[in-house]
Amino acid sequence: SSGINAEWPLRPGKELNVVWVMADLCLGQVWDVDLQKNEMIVSGIITTAQGEMALEEFLKMVREKWNNYELELINYQNKSRLIRGWDDLFDGVREHINSVSAMKLSPYYRVFEEDALAWEDKLNRINSLFDVWIDVQRRWVYLDGIFSGSADIPHLLPVETSRFASISTEFMGLMKKVVKSPLIVNVITINGVQRSLERLADLLQKIQEALGEYLEGERAGF
Repeated sequence: SSGINAEWPLRPGKELNVVWVMADLCLGQVWDVDLQKNEMIVSGIITTAQGEMALEEFLKMVREKWNNYELELINYQNKSRLIRGWDDLFDGVREHINSVSAMKLSPYYRVFEEDALAWEDKLNRINSLFDVWIDVQRRWVYLDGIFSGSADIPHLLPVETSRFASISTEFMGLMKKVVKSPLIVNVITINGVQRSLERLADLLQKIQEALGEYLEGERAGF
């Protein structure tokens, strides 16, 4: 909105030596500053107030969205809950990362710098964490289908089967924590969650590579 919030303080500062709050402003206060004489100053004050209010409203929207954002979960074969709604998550967080970063170009940014930087950091942490999470989840689902769907694989690849079972226990344990508290601001504060997922991604990739080499060897044998 291009209007001025009734509660937004207008700060004329040293030039006029007054502070206006729109909710309390009366015509007498306005006339007291001699509008004709101080037209440029008053116009600048209103422009600044509108610019600051726009940034304040945007940060308020960011806070409300991500402080209340719950991960969408679905049941996977009665084994675990999994995250879905990835497009909505990534589109939203990346849009807000770009928008918060673009605030730095505003002449009114300095007033909100601390809050904006804190949210830029938090949004980047969300993006970084779930970028790894989606990879882990996809690999886990793929490999679970193979190890659970074949009676032969555990006998043919006992080491990888054992490693995958261990990974599954850890991954499903993490998902139980998410189910207990699916608010995204709580999930990103799970102790060591980024490092854990990066390690799981690495282990799952190695199992997938070992499985691929085994299957390639089987095909070559025919």
